[in-house]
Amino acid sequence: MQGIISKERLLHLIEYGSSLNDTWALATIATLCSCNEPYEIRKIYLYMILKEQNADVKVTINKVWQVLENDASQEGIKLVIDELFPVVTARVTEITNKFRDALLKSGALCGLPKAINALTHLKEVTPSVLIDSSTIEPIAASPKLFSQNVQRPRKGSDIESFNNGIKHWNKVYDKVSTRVANNLNSAYPDLWYFTLEHIYGPLLSYDEILSATETSLIVIASLVPQSVNPQLRGHLKGALNVGCDKASVEQVRNISILCSEWCGIKWREEVCKL
Repeated sequence: MQGIISKERLLHLIEYGSSLNDTWALATIATLCSCNEPYEIRKIYLYMILKEQNADVKVTINKVWQVLENDASQEGIKLVIDELFPVVTARVTEITNKFRDALLKSGALCGLPKAINALTHLKEVTPSVLIDSSTIEPIAASPKLFSQNVQRPRKGSDIESFNNGIKHWNKVYDKVSTRVANNLNSAYPDLWYFTLEHIYGPLLSYDEILSATETSLIVIASLVPQSVNPQLRGHLKGALNVGCDKASVEQVRNISILCSEWCGIKWREEVCKL
């Protein structure tokens, strides 16, 4: 099976990120999303859910490749996954939700089309019992406009969402919060409005799936491939402000640089660091 993430590379990521718990995997998929390599995300996801059935790292890595090489068709792969997971544990559900939310949040940094592609590829290897089967009707007055399984609260939550957004913003940017906000506002008032009202409020500040520290590290991983040092520099410092330790920030930065290099990314200048 050809691809960017080989068995050897996956093992290296696992060993290097061993102190990061789930975050090494979340940082990896955020990087792959930003690099527009959504197909590779399935290898990371399958490793994470299959290791719940076997703790041996190398055995689990081999199982991932066995599943993906079992059948040339996507239908065959999905059939094998559903046979392995006719029911799922709370931990597999947690991993799946974390992967979904990481990719959604990554999309705010690297673009909605990339997030759509990444989440679609993730869906293709997600056990069927975890996939929403409701039918959506994209009509304004329809009671079926949104699935009942939407994670974020919808009705009556605008003020709470705004307050959460401004609180998260101020925690990330701390002493430079006012300056950064005014930079956005002077560039275009709607840029500041949109950033707070639609990115920080309902998306980045939401912490019922991913913690604030996990979100900050995902943001870093999403920014590293893009040659956007001004934004990356702010979020490297911001990660410390929300409670990440310096070692974790540096590890995630290194993971993202490594994965970006594997994806063929070339930077305009050296990736900034703390």
